[in-house]
Amino acid sequence: MIKPFLSVFISLSCFTILQAQSIDHLIKRFDKSIDSLHQLHEFNGNILLAKDGITLYEKSIGYTDSSKKHQLNLSSAFNLASISKTFTSSLILMYVQERKLNIDDQVSKYISIFPYKDITIRHLLNHTHGMIEYFDWIYDTLKIKDTIGNDQLLALLSKYKPALTSVPGEKFNYCNTGYAVLSEVLETISGMSYPELLKYKITKPLKLKNTYVQTVKMPKSPKNRVYGMKYKDGRWNANDLTTLDEIVGDGNIYSTVHDLQKWDQALRDGKVLEPAILLEAYTPTVVLEKPKMVYGLGWIINEPGKKVSHSGSWNGFKNNIVRDLQNGYTLISLSNGTAGIATYKLLDQFEKAISNLKQ
Repeated sequence: MIKPFLSVFISLSCFTILQAQSIDHLIKRFDKSIDSLHQLHEFNGNILLAKDGITLYEKSIGYTDSSKKHQLNLSSAFNLASISKTFTSSLILMYVQERKLNIDDQVSKYISIFPYKDITIRHLLNHTHGMIEYFDWIYDTLKIKDTIGNDQLLALLSKYKPALTSVPGEKFNYCNTGYAVLSEVLETISGMSYPELLKYKITKPLKLKNTYVQTVKMPKSPKNRVYGMKYKDGRWNANDLTTLDEIVGDGNIYSTVHDLQKWDQALRDGKVLEPAILLEAYTPTVVLEKPKMVYGLGWIINEPGKKVSHSGSWNGFKNNIVRDLQNGYTLISLSNGTAGIATYKLLDQFEKAISNLKQ
C-alpha cells in the first residue's frame, strides 16, 4: 500500500507533468519530482531520455552501495535484471538471421538432455513454454541453497522433469527459466561461454564498453559496478546477488544508461538485426488465453507497431527501458534502490506525456 503522502505526491507530480506545454517544461517538472522522490528514499539511480539518439535529459542521483561512500555517476553499471533478456533474444535472432538456427526448432535438437520434446526456441523466447519458474522450484521445492549455474539448472530439469504448467505454445506465462535455457542453446551453437559470446557479437562491435556479465562467483568486479540495496528501518541496507546469480541468459548483465542508449540506437539503425527480424520481435505473440502482458520475442509490446519496452527487477534493482518506435524517444531508468510504485508511476506519466507531444 502506498503511503498517503506519496499518493498525494504522485497525483500532483503527474498532474503538473501532464499540464506541461513543452518538452523543456516537462523535463524541468520531472527533474524536480525525481529530486523529491530521492529525498523520500523512493529513487536512487540514473535516468536518461533520448530522441533519435540525441540525449535530451540525463540524471544521476544517489549512491553506488549501502555504505553511501561513493556517489553514482553516469558511467555506473547496474544489474539490468530482466532487461538482459533483450540481449539474449537478440543473440538468438542473430543466429536465426545467419540461418544457423531455426526459431521453430525443438530445443532438444541443440541440448540433448533437455526433457521437453515439444518446446521450441520460439516458445522460450516468447514465454509460452509452460515450464515452472526456477527460482521457486530450486528454493521452495528442491530446497537447494548451494550456488546454481546454468549447467546445474539444466541437469536438475533433466533429472526431475517438473510438470509443465501449460501446453507449449498455448499460454503466455512470464518465466525466467526459458531464457536460462536459451543461454545454453547459445553456448552450444557458438562454442563460447555466454559472457564471451555477448562480447564477441554485441558489446565489442557496438562499443558498449560498460556492458558485461557479472555473476556471484566472479572473484572481481569492474570499478563501475553498482550494488543492490534497499531502504529499510531508516537506513540503506545491502540487497545484492544471491546463490541463483550464477545463472545467465535471463539476467546478470550489467550496463549503463549511455550504453543502453547505444544499444537502443543500434537496434533502430539495423546494426543488430534486419528489419524483418525486428518486426517479428516486436509482434505480439498469439495465444489462446489473453495475457495481462503482451510479449513478442524478447520485448514487451506496449503498443503494437509503436512502442516496446522491458523492465528488470531483482534483489536491490529495479529498471526500465521504454522505446517509442514512431517518435524516436527512449526513456531509460536504472535504480539500485528498488524504486517504488511512486517512481514507476512518475516515469510512466513522463514517458506518455512526451510521446503525446506534437512532433
